[in-house]
Amino acid sequence: MKSVVSSGNSFELSTEHSRLQAEAQQVAADFAPRAVDIRQHLIDHSEIHPELWTTFLDHGWTDLRRPGRAGDRGSDLLGTALVLEAFAEQGIVLWMPVLSAAIAHAIEAVGPESARQTWLPRVYAGSTHLAMAATEPSTGHNMFGVETEIRRAGDHFVVNGLKRITSGVDLADRVLVFGRADRTDRSAGYTTVLVDPHASGTTITEVPMRYREGVRQFQLEFDNVAVAADALVGTEGQGLLTMWPFTHVERVLTAAVCTGTAAYSLTRAIARAKDRVISGKSPIGAEQSIAHPLASLHARSAAVRLLVYRTATRIDAGADADTIAGDINIAKLLAADLAFDSADHAMQVLGATAWDEREGLIDIYLDARLSRSGPVSNEFALNHIAHQVLGLPTHRS
Repeated sequence: MKSVVSSGNSFELSTEHSRLQAEAQQVAADFAPRAVDIRQHLIDHSEIHPELWTTFLDHGWTDLRRPGRAGDRGSDLLGTALVLEAFAEQGIVLWMPVLSAAIAHAIEAVGPESARQTWLPRVYAGSTHLAMAATEPSTGHNMFGVETEIRRAGDHFVVNGLKRITSGVDLADRVLVFGRADRTDRSAGYTTVLVDPHASGTTITEVPMRYREGVRQFQLEFDNVAVAADALVGTEGQGLLTMWPFTHVERVLTAAVCTGTAAYSLTRAIARAKDRVISGKSPIGAEQSIAHPLASLHARSAAVRLLVYRTATRIDAGADADTIAGDINIAKLLAADLAFDSADHAMQVLGATAWDEREGLIDIYLDARLSRSGPVSNEFALNHIAHQVLGLPTHRS
């Protein structure tokens, strides 16, 4: 599937992607009246709503990332972004497909072949969800500071450490764990392995975060957890090479969800601004204090969406990772801020109605706020832009 058509000053979705987007928007609109129930079903039953997921599978949307499907080039990140954005536009945030797609991309990029053959068909078939355990209480998003150890012990690995926050462990068949190859030797590098979250020695503790992004959040403690050697992703001691392709896809898809969330918030706010009359005869949308922020957010949305689409397209085209990392972080940063600002203004426009939990907007608002802190904080994204794009000095220089 060709990603975009760029001609002269135009930058438009291809016919295939426009068709995919329209199809996803129609399906998402059909499910929109049940958005609150769909979110609650996953929380109550530890599964994506069966009817929604069956529809997802019937349309082949979990399979878009399969190499070879999207024309001669391979995996189609833009298509996945369009689908997840379409559902977010209807207030349906699908976080587990983001994680599974990003981990599958990393497995495809770094191997080994046994991991590709075992896990990629399951992810593309939609029969498996994968989770990620990278952050730790003391180091947050600083992957260089992790203390979890993944040490080789003969024909297997042993995992020890503490991870928090890990999303969707109750749905996941495996968790991709990132840790040091040897705590005593800082030069040994890092290793990534797929761990069964129910393996002996693993303690799962739910972190009460009110189900942000529509999933449960957990702390994982590993106490001498034995992991078979074939659970290795990438190369022992080179786990950072696993994390880069993972984070690139995760951030782009997060940005797509954020642009969809922003669109949902704006749609709700605009409808209210057109209909709500508090005093006089004119709706509140006639007031510049209501109208101008909506107009500004709409303008920002148009620009951010274009950047997200272009960034996904460049990844699909095989752009050099170092070259595109700046755009990836910029897209995530701007999309997260857009989502929060849009949700925040929608809360103001809807007033007391927005705080009625049955409306679902309070969850959208809190999800949008979280997007500024994770899956990577905006501060870390700004650090990358400042140091790697602008060439500014760091405290370590």
